[in-house]
Amino acid sequence: MAITGSIQQKNGKWYAVLNMKDINGKRKPKWIPTGYNARGNKKKAEKFLEQQISKYSENALDGNANDILLADYFERWLPKIEKEVRPNTFRSYKGNMKNHIIPYFREKKIRLQQLCPVHLEDYYKSLKEKGLSSTTVKHHHQTISKALSDAIHDKLLVYNPASAAKSPSPAKFKAKYLTPKQLEQLMILIKGTVIELPVQLCSIYGFRRSEVLGLRWEYVDFEKRTITIAETLQQGVGGSYVDTTKNESSHRVLPLTQQAYDLLMSQKEQQIERSRVMGCYYYKSDYVCTWADGKVIQPNYLTRSFHNILKNSDLPMVRLHDLRHSTASNLIEQNVSIVNVANWLGHSSPTTTLNFYAHTNQTQKKMVATVIDDMISVR
Repeated sequence: MAITGSIQQKNGKWYAVLNMKDINGKRKPKWIPTGYNARGNKKKAEKFLEQQISKYSENALDGNANDILLADYFERWLPKIEKEVRPNTFRSYKGNMKNHIIPYFREKKIRLQQLCPVHLEDYYKSLKEKGLSSTTVKHHHQTISKALSDAIHDKLLVYNPASAAKSPSPAKFKAKYLTPKQLEQLMILIKGTVIELPVQLCSIYGFRRSEVLGLRWEYVDFEKRTITIAETLQQGVGGSYVDTTKNESSHRVLPLTQQAYDLLMSQKEQQIERSRVMGCYYYKSDYVCTWADGKVIQPNYLTRSFHNILKNSDLPMVRLHDLRHSTASNLIEQNVSIVNVANWLGHSSPTTTLNFYAHTNQTQKKMVATVIDDMISVR
């Protein structure tokens, strides 16, 4: 869509007036002062107008953009960004687009340039009506915003409607966790199962599922008594795959606790013995958490088994990931500093830890209450 304009006089001055539209698609002329007096400067004003049209046209829309359906644009956008983002990020984008966003806007038949913030707000409302959480809807908003930002870069849009659309605020996070006593009961329940080691390590270090299953002996140093989280094992559609850590702070080196040292040393000795006995039938790999025959434990299997064990127990129904919350919450209850807990978990900032877990610190709150009582005596 070509930008047009004209020169107009106002208060004895020439102005370049461009035919523009606002973010809702309504006509909103843009008046640009030329700096020239009206008398004797018409040609200069016309030249200035040409320059402004050229300038704004550089950021204008592609000539065929009016014909692009929003759903079609999203379809074309996905393959373009597959190599630009992390695999798990792309899978999140693809899932949101294929399962929800594209079908919805395909039915609405909204064109890319016709998209307004209210269209997106209606979409978010439809997701909430389907029972999706505010956090999930927020992820959809981020997916759409990224796609539309790329449309601006490709000169298919001049503004991002998602930036003006109101997305729902995620519900305030409240961690579920097991107390130290409940963790002891859990250890009894998993004793002798294949998930015993990964669950124990998650309880000690607050590992994510992908971190504990991605642990290899290369990253366990028995001499220096350290354990390094350097890569992850993610669940994919056709099986598991190796990936980097979630972020830079997730790549961390931690000391081996005595309990972890004993657990890992025992696992190492068992793997060596099984490999010797089973010979060519043993699946040799460098992974720590494996089946008896050496096969690596798959992420979804770990989650399902953990769920089934809790389902048949009297313990609260928490997720495997809640072992991470249990580690953090219990450390905070023992008055370990937020900074140290953040480093242990691999959070990017102590602020993240504080936002997640500050409400769990009942010990500190009781201490404050005691201090207040000592400070203020009501008679």
